[in-house]
Amino acid sequence: MAILGSTLLPLGLFPCLVMLFISASSANDSDSCLLFIQIVPTTAPGIKANPDVYESDTFYTISVPVNNNVSSVVLRAVDMNNNSLGVWHNADRDCNSSSLYHMKDSHSTLLRAYWESPHSANVTAVKIQAFTISFHRMATFSSLTLKKRAMTTTSPFTISTTRPPNTRVLPTTRILNPTSTLTTSSSVASGIFLSPIADALQILLVFLTSKLLF
Repeated sequence: MAILGSTLLPLGLFPCLVMLFISASSANDSDSCLLFIQIVPTTAPGIKANPDVYESDTFYTISVPVNNNVSSVVLRAVDMNNNSLGVWHNADRDCNSSSLYHMKDSHSTLLRAYWESPHSANVTAVKIQAFTISFHRMATFSSLTLKKRAMTTTSPFTISTTRPPNTRVLPTTRILNPTSTLTTSSSVASGIFLSPIADALQILLVFLTSKLLF
């Protein structure tokens, strides 16, 4: 996700920024978009971008909050080494490292500008900077950082072979020869049923023998 919001600079850095921008403008007259005499802090909402993540070869809509005291807006796009990149469209003045947009409607509360990101795939983040300049040449500064969308990886689907808890494995019975098993079972059953008959016949034989002898 992109980091959106207004950047408030420490008061001690404002003169340094002013001198830096004025010196750069003096060295090259074509880069005169940053001519203002002072940078003041602001608590207004920061600039926004749509889309809000960085991609190459993409058109962005940059929205900058303004009020009726703002005469113009200077926009810059820089990489992490502070090198300008990309193209600003429909600007009133194109400078070496920035673009100037004049406020044509004093009642407007929002300036919309269009920026095209470069083709290079080596860029991973871009800072969009906005200087809103009043009629008294006082500027307020805000910025946002567009970052590439984080890549997410999905782990491959795996099938678990772990046995569920509290699962009992029942022993298996192997029948080697069903015919032998049936024969053995029949023999045992016959022995169980014939044994009482044999005993009875033996007792009857003994009884008859005793009668004949006595």
